[in-house]
Amino acid sequence: MRSKALSAVFAMIMTVLLLSVSSAAFAADDDIDVLLNGRRVNFDSAPVMVDEVMMVEARPLANAMGFDVKWSTNTQSVRLTGDGIGAVLKMDYDVMTVSDLTESDDVNQVKLAVAPMVIDGCAYVPLRSVAEAFGVDIYWDSADSTVKLSTNGYEYGAAAAPAINPMYYGGSHTFYFQNQSCWQLPNYGSGYCWTVSYAMLLSDVLGYSVTPVEVASVNEAAGGSGSYCNHWKIASAFGVDFVSALDTNSPYYGGRDSNSGGTFVNCSSDYEAIQAIKEALDRNPAGVMVRYADYPHTMVAVGYDGDTVFFNEPMQISHSYTDYSSKEYVTFDETCIGASGISIGDITFIQALAVK
Repeated sequence: MRSKALSAVFAMIMTVLLLSVSSAAFAADDDIDVLLNGRRVNFDSAPVMVDEVMMVEARPLANAMGFDVKWSTNTQSVRLTGDGIGAVLKMDYDVMTVSDLTESDDVNQVKLAVAPMVIDGCAYVPLRSVAEAFGVDIYWDSADSTVKLSTNGYEYGAAAAPAINPMYYGGSHTFYFQNQSCWQLPNYGSGYCWTVSYAMLLSDVLGYSVTPVEVASVNEAAGGSGSYCNHWKIASAFGVDFVSALDTNSPYYGGRDSNSGGTFVNCSSDYEAIQAIKEALDRNPAGVMVRYADYPHTMVAVGYDGDTVFFNEPMQISHSYTDYSSKEYVTFDETCIGASGISIGDITFIQALAVK
């Protein structure tokens, strides 16, 4: 009996010691920011430092990068997929499996300094290892306590785009497309151009990622499908207001639409429509949604160079789910409606958003 009692006491002491070590092994750091192409990645919980390795929640990181993320309860692992790469990270296992999805036989095993882990019910992964696996450049800015991630050649420290005559062509705006595999929107996203455009613009106006799925859920909660936009409910859900895209004294101002919050465009030519969109961008550098009701179609105008306007075009031609897009930052003629013969002057209205 005495031996059993001593064994029980010893086991209890060891449990306390192990718990103490476990809780001291990592510490959340609320002062650390993670930026992706200049935009803050919003985690539900702060990054955690484990043996000098930064661990972050897998799902918010994947969402910010536009990647698909799947959790397997059976294997206690998370799979990230995007840009032709797949990575599998098993909890408490210090090897990450990285696959080149374009080359079925190209699989690498990457040794991790710290194994992925579950903290408060969330899967945490080593940020640097995941970023490097997907070809994302990563830099630690000790002066600002900020991790800076960049893709597609995005450079930090470059001159900021001016508020007037903005030219964001090349990578400062959020871009999603309708049949992006991670969203799994019904019918490959067909009919979801407005929902996806809202997600793009909301992300840039608010400064954090809003996904098409989140916008679609607002529409669904209001009744109907995720593609049927309940404009005022969307604005309320994300804490924004519709503002006039044009000055009321502008020759292109045609009044406001009470249903969509949009600003009607008064124009009689392609040239005037272009000037109206440019004025709207001058007033709303984060971008504006441009609606062509006769087609119908909505996309986001993100900048211009002279009289050439650039759009984030959510529409994809392929009737399948995909991780690739060829419609980011295009001229009007390269959009689906421009290619179909619709004129830029056939614009119906412009929607602009601002934080309340």
